[in-house]
Amino acid sequence: MSWFARKKSAGRRVGQVAVRGFQSAAVDRLLAAWRYDGGFTPQEISQNLHTIRSRSRDMAKNNPHFRRWLQLIETNVVGEGFVLKSQPHDTHNGETILDQKAAKFIESHWWKFCTYRDPSNGQTWFDFSGVKTEAEMDRLAAKTWARDGEYFIQIVRNAPNPYGISFRMLRPDWCDEKYNVADTGHGTMIHAGIEIDMVTRRPVRYWFIAPPSSVYEFDKANGKRVPIEAADMIHGFTQDDEGQPRGIPWGHAAMVKLKMLEEYDRAELTAARDEACTVRTYEASDANASPDEFVDLSDPVNVNAAEALTADKEPGQSEIVPRGYSMKVHTPAHPNRELTAFKVSMLRDVACGFGLEYANFANDWAGVSFSSVRAGTISERDGWKVLQQTMISQMKTVQFMAWLESFLSLSISGQLPASKFDKFSEHEFRGRRWMWVDPMKDIASSVIAVNQRWKSNTDIAADMGTDYFDNIEQIKREEVALRGSSKGSVPVLDAAQTTSALLVVQEYANGGIAEAAAVALLTAAGVPAEAAKLMIASQPVAEKSEDNEKEE
Repeated sequence: MSWFARKKSAGRRVGQVAVRGFQSAAVDRLLAAWRYDGGFTPQEISQNLHTIRSRSRDMAKNNPHFRRWLQLIETNVVGEGFVLKSQPHDTHNGETILDQKAAKFIESHWWKFCTYRDPSNGQTWFDFSGVKTEAEMDRLAAKTWARDGEYFIQIVRNAPNPYGISFRMLRPDWCDEKYNVADTGHGTMIHAGIEIDMVTRRPVRYWFIAPPSSVYEFDKANGKRVPIEAADMIHGFTQDDEGQPRGIPWGHAAMVKLKMLEEYDRAELTAARDEACTVRTYEASDANASPDEFVDLSDPVNVNAAEALTADKEPGQSEIVPRGYSMKVHTPAHPNRELTAFKVSMLRDVACGFGLEYANFANDWAGVSFSSVRAGTISERDGWKVLQQTMISQMKTVQFMAWLESFLSLSISGQLPASKFDKFSEHEFRGRRWMWVDPMKDIASSVIAVNQRWKSNTDIAADMGTDYFDNIEQIKREEVALRGSSKGSVPVLDAAQTTSALLVVQEYANGGIAEAAAVALLTAAGVPAEAAKLMIASQPVAEKSEDNEKEE
């Protein structure tokens, strides 16, 4: 049967319906290499975490782009550190009122605990090892989170400091990801070193390999496992799948391409270096020719000719090649002219895998416009804010609650009763914020948003990384310092009130109105009476001329 006959016969078949289905589920020769993947399962993590983490750490040591990525993470997620805002409230006659005195007291002690460094030995209170302040530990945790996929911080109670608590970072590779038990016999199971309740799926214990006296001799195979209760452990990681027990290094989707690009760079650089070392060569015109037909450059008689050919060259220099030889000039082909475009294309893919704006990640601002940079920067900052909130919920809140419990149980807490723990635990952490991308336009839009009641001054101040009420108090102190006295404090006036007050003061200075009338007009314009009296009393009045006195 011919091909046309087969096609015609196939077209007359009855009962066959063409179904398109899911293209991504097709199995054919083009997609044969696309394997099934079960997601971030405990089994897959237990098998592969060690290798991925090891390769990620190698990239952090040796790859400049990877290191740049980690620097951006610790700078933008943590920066100078998270700021605690204590917000304990009381209820009086149905109205909720902030206990400002308690809030300032708690914030002051938390700041001292987080930043203290003993001047005699340089040791800190926040870090159990006495090495890091809070901000320094947070930056290391953020970097470890990205590089290793997770971080572990142990809560050390009864620590030797005035607050009775400290925190200690533990290396993620100390938690044995190879340790798996299907059923411990106590209603729990162990997945990748984490003991989990079979019913609630909540972590119960973390199984760590006890490091020997020298961490450089660390060997998991011969180590002894030590359990740490979940109540004393902060385990931070990004969960990409339900039931995922451990974190995976963030760069896992981009590391292969970045590593291949690194090897390509090395090969290209090596080729360029080798070619740069070879400028020209001299060849005998005919290898089978008689020795009498060309000059023997190895003969001492021809030493001057040999030295002339191998000596350094000067611009515009010409050469006479000895009899029987021809000169071959080598033109380097490296670096490849297409290298830049190729690398840009590859690094864009890597930046996508890292969740960064390409220009910022690669330090390549060529060909970008202000609008594109602004859009990319805003999108990237939204990602930083998400990471900040994750870190706050997983680590900072847990640390503060543990510290507050210890703080209220000690005499250093003063008159704050431990029975009101729930009240004093009200708080929020604020992450770092950034300068405006387009200051004039962004500030103008914020003013419009406040005037239209779409946002509050508190919201705008928080977006700028400050606190509105703290700003008000600071402005009041500045006004007092400028005046040299706190008497007669003048509130902030709007444009109309300011104009009216200036006209009144000017009229009084010119002798147009009396002192009492000027004070009354200033008071009507919104200036407090004491401040109005102070303003008028300090304002000199112009003296009247004799002609004006005669006219009067």
